[in-house]
Amino acid sequence: MNYIIKNVQLFYGENLELKLDSGVWVKNGYIYKVLSKDKFPNDVTILDGKGNYLFPGLIDLHVHMMWDGSLDPVATLEAEGYEQMLIRAVSYCREYLKNGITTVRDIGSVDDIALHVAKAIKRGVIDGPDLIASGRTLTMTGGHDPFWARFVDGKDEALKGVREQIFKGAEVIKLSSTGGVYGRTEGEAVGNVELNMEEQQVICNEAHKFGLKVAAHAIGREGIKNSIQAGIDTIEHGQFLDEDLVSMMENKKTAWIPTLYIYQRITKQEGIPAYAKQKALEIVERHAQAFKQFFNRNLLIGAGSDAGSPSTPHPALTDELLMMHSIVDDNKQILKTATVNAGSILDRKVGRIQESYVADFILLGSNPLDDLTNIKDIKAVYKKGKRF
Repeated sequence: MNYIIKNVQLFYGENLELKLDSGVWVKNGYIYKVLSKDKFPNDVTILDGKGNYLFPGLIDLHVHMMWDGSLDPVATLEAEGYEQMLIRAVSYCREYLKNGITTVRDIGSVDDIALHVAKAIKRGVIDGPDLIASGRTLTMTGGHDPFWARFVDGKDEALKGVREQIFKGAEVIKLSSTGGVYGRTEGEAVGNVELNMEEQQVICNEAHKFGLKVAAHAIGREGIKNSIQAGIDTIEHGQFLDEDLVSMMENKKTAWIPTLYIYQRITKQEGIPAYAKQKALEIVERHAQAFKQFFNRNLLIGAGSDAGSPSTPHPALTDELLMMHSIVDDNKQILKTATVNAGSILDRKVGRIQESYVADFILLGSNPLDDLTNIKDIKAVYKKGKRF
C-alpha cells in the first residue's frame, strides 16, 4: 500500500489547519507525508482527489452496538436473544464506515457481544470501524444497566471483575459510578452513588497497569467526584459537573464525553418509557448549561453519541455534533471533539491528518468549517489507507 492522493484541500494536524491544493502520501496504512502542490515523486501511484476536502476519519467514543436505537431497546433485547443481537451489531459496523466513522468505542454490551465483533473486525472477517470495546460493565449488584453488567461488590470483586474483562480482550473498562436515566424502571436515580471511590480505584489501578483506560457512567455530583478521585480517564455524561469538579478534572487530566443528544432525544420523543423521560427532563437543562459553561476550559472533550440508546439509531455521531453546535457555535472546536480530541482521549494515532498517524480519512465534497452538516457530504472513506 503505497500511493498519493493529490488535488485535495486537507485539514492538517492538531488545529485542523486547511492546506489548499495539497496531497497525502500513504504507506502501509499510515500517513507518510503531507505534500505541497507539484512536489510529488514520479515513482508512486497518484490518485486524484478532484478538489475534495480531505478530513480525518470521525471517532464516536460512546456507543452500544447491540442495541437497536428503538424507543425501548431493552424490550428489543429481551425479545431477540443473543444470536439476533450479535447479527444486529455486525450489521451496524458497515453503516459506521459508510458515514465516515472509522473508530468507535463501545462501552456496554450484553454477553460481551462487542468484544466478539471487535475481534472479527481485527481479523478481517467483517468490515467495520476500529472497535474499542469494554464488553460487560462493572456495576454494583442491582446497579445501572444490569442486563450487561458484571456485578462487583467490594474491592476484591472489583479486582476480579476488571481482570476478567481484560482476560476476555476488553480494550477499555466501563463502570457505573451512579444511577442512570434509562435501563431500570425502578430502584435507581441519577444521583445514586453506586460503585464507591475505593472500588473504582482498584479498577483503575488494575486497568492502568495493563495499559487500558477506564470510562465511568457518572451523572450525579458525588459519583462524578468519586470517579475523578479514583483516577477515571473519562467521565461519561457528567450532567452535574460544577466548578470544583471541573478544576479537579483539569488537574487530573480527566476527559469528558457529554453525550448531549441522547438526553435531549429522550425528553422529546413520544413513546419513550415514561420513567426515563421524567428523569431526563429533570437534568437536561443542567446538562446543556454545564456544556456551555465548561466547553472552553482546559478539558479534553470528546464526542460520544450513545447510539443504540432510546430513539437514537446507529450511527448518531452527526446528531451529537449538531447538538453540541446548538449550544456552542464553533464549528472547528466541535469537529475536534470527534477527531483530534477523541484521538488524544484514546491515546492512539488517530483523528488527525498528520505524519505517522493512521491513514483514516474521508473525502468531503464541501467544507465542514463553513457548515457542520457538510460532514455528511461524503465522497469516499479510507480506513488504514484502504478505500471502502
